[in-house]
Amino acid sequence: MKKVGILAALGLAALVFAAEAKVKKKEPPKATPDYFPLQAGYKWTYRNLEEGGYTLSVVNEESPAEGPVRFTIELLSGVKVHRVYSKTKDWVLFHSEDYPEHEGLKSTCDPPRQYLPNPLVAGQKWEWSGKDPTQVEYRESSRAVAFEEVTVPAGKFRAMKVVTEVSGASILKIRANWYADGVGLVKSSTEAGQIKYGSELTDYTFKKTPPK
Repeated sequence: MKKVGILAALGLAALVFAAEAKVKKKEPPKATPDYFPLQAGYKWTYRNLEEGGYTLSVVNEESPAEGPVRFTIELLSGVKVHRVYSKTKDWVLFHSEDYPEHEGLKSTCDPPRQYLPNPLVAGQKWEWSGKDPTQVEYRESSRAVAFEEVTVPAGKFRAMKVVTEVSGASILKIRANWYADGVGLVKSSTEAGQIKYGSELTDYTFKKTPPK
């Protein structure tokens, strides 16, 4: 009887130990969402809702002596534009914009402009004011609204909607951008008075699988 009692006690202890170990077992950390992926070679293709389209390509990575890696994104849509970004744990930062085919047409943000929270969370708000490459002053007021299901030629995505009001010109612009985790910008639309235009993602080279 004593032997049976000892075995039963040992078995119970083993069960308790196994249960505690299961409770203490840590789940693997979840990957941080990335709504603005940047890596040399990445390319996105968009179609305009009216006609035509454009491409975005990460054409260069540069590691400065201080600060995060800077990525040059080339926009091609009849005119070539180079925009430089970097990323910290809190922000996607915008450094400069220039038109290499038009000498002297360039704007630089010093300090870098807080372009987009990293990662995006519904309810976030941020503002910026400054000048564009033509030295026109304007102000942007942005907010992350909520996730929406967005269907574009490149697929169906769960994307965070970001609404930005752009003032400073004669007409107030209201811009909406939708960003998907692991993919980036998938859709955009802009209203300026009676003028409306936008674009949709049709393809991207790195083919991240969008979250379901």
